[in-house]
Amino acid sequence: MDSPKISEMIKAKRRERELTQEELAGMLGVTKAAVSKWETAESYPDITLLPQIAQLFHITMDELFGYSLEFKPLKIVNQYHAGFSLADLNDLSVLDHGTIKECVLKKADGEWEVRVQMISNEDDFPYTMQKCLKPKRLIDMYSYRLADGKIIDDHSPNKHYICREKMWEYHTSNKKYMFDMFKEQVAMGLLNEDDIY
Repeated sequence: MDSPKISEMIKAKRRERELTQEELAGMLGVTKAAVSKWETAESYPDITLLPQIAQLFHITMDELFGYSLEFKPLKIVNQYHAGFSLADLNDLSVLDHGTIKECVLKKADGEWEVRVQMISNEDDFPYTMQKCLKPKRLIDMYSYRLADGKIIDDHSPNKHYICREKMWEYHTSNKKYMFDMFKEQVAMGLLNEDDIY
């Protein structure tokens, strides 16, 4: 029982009803000294008096205790994880849409490139990434669903292949969709046919 809130409520409601401590005491069958102690939080009413006090002030027991239910709906978001080279982008503004987890300088095919691992909670992050990609570039991305910051363990994160022309989303269990997706990527010149067999 939170006696300071009860004491504040009794005092406020008594004054609102324009009652003296003595008048309230008479209505409840207690002494004026008892009401005074309730209002200064030196003691609080007997539990059997609480419903009577709430009824007298036309409030609920929750209001008497100063309790209010704070309902917060569960916030579910996708957290996207993407690895890419800065050379894949024609617009670096995508870096403003998340947090860079890792950034490394790497030599690939005789050229130096900056590789980035990035995380974003923005719902439309895959589409933002798609708009910033150069043509004929491909990014592999996966996402987890988070509920109030904790991963919802559904054992299969969403996976995305993103290029400037199209975006594919898939789950590893749908083999036909994956095969069709890879065939289309070969047709677009984004993958070699040898890479999918």
